[in-house]
Amino acid sequence: MLYHYPFPSKLKWMSHAFQRGYQFLDEGGQYMGKMQFSTFGKKIQSELNGVVVNFKLQGVFIHKVLISDENEEELGNIQLRLFGKSTIYLNSGEVYFWKRKNIFNTRWQIIRDLPNTDDDPISIEYQYLYRFVQESGEIELLEESSQSELITLIGFFLGMYFVRQRRKQG
Repeated sequence: MLYHYPFPSKLKWMSHAFQRGYQFLDEGGQYMGKMQFSTFGKKIQSELNGVVVNFKLQGVFIHKVLISDENEEELGNIQLRLFGKSTIYLNSGEVYFWKRKNIFNTRWQIIRDLPNTDDDPISIEYQYLYRFVQESGEIELLEESSQSELITLIGFFLGMYFVRQRRKQG
């Protein structure tokens, strides 16, 4: 696995028809990582730039997602909300919001919650494109962080989780 230092500010992602997994590529097309949704399970495995992150859906009517590393050490959790907004609580104390930018769920963003202000910066923006045989899109990192890979994967997971939920509803 080749690592990018510094972490690139733009990534591309793609998945071919009927696959449950997604690949992340840098702008030059070099493989950066993946995310794999299980068919029936509630565990999602991902890796980006050598950083492994797992997501575990909790409960019957899922409202919470546990985030862990490759050793199953908890990194934080996500409180899922309806109407296009969820809250991410990291064990480091950082709080982020996932927010849908349009009703079609083709654009979304991660916003870092700064204490004592309503002027929270957008950290990452995501774009989703669907074609008959391929899903693809772009990710743009607007704010660098020591946890860029983790935050990028969390935002992507949430976007695709809601896209997949919408598909199930028809």
